[in-house]
Amino acid sequence: MAEALGVGERAVWRWLADAERGGAGVVVTGPREQAGTRFTVTPEVRHLFALWKGNVAAVHRELVARAARLSPPGYVPSLPTLHRALRRDLDWVRIL
Repeated sequence: MAEALGVGERAVWRWLADAERGGAGVVVTGPREQAGTRFTVTPEVRHLFALWKGNVAAVHRELVARAARLSPPGYVPSLPTLHRALRRDLDWVRIL
């Protein structure tokens, strides 16, 4: 299953443990959708970042919740990846 999903075996075990505890379901947060690409900040992510007043963890939770409602679950970058993308892609000079 891990190989088919493109994730590590430990991720599958975590998902199964989460499901047994009554978790919300599986949201793929592992490897990028396509090799050679990197996550970039979209207008949707910018909007959520402003809505949550710069709280990256809240933005990540919102993205996870939205992806979980999709069938099949959508791709969500990991929290550290989201942090890096926001730091890299936002024009901080224009914001300040």
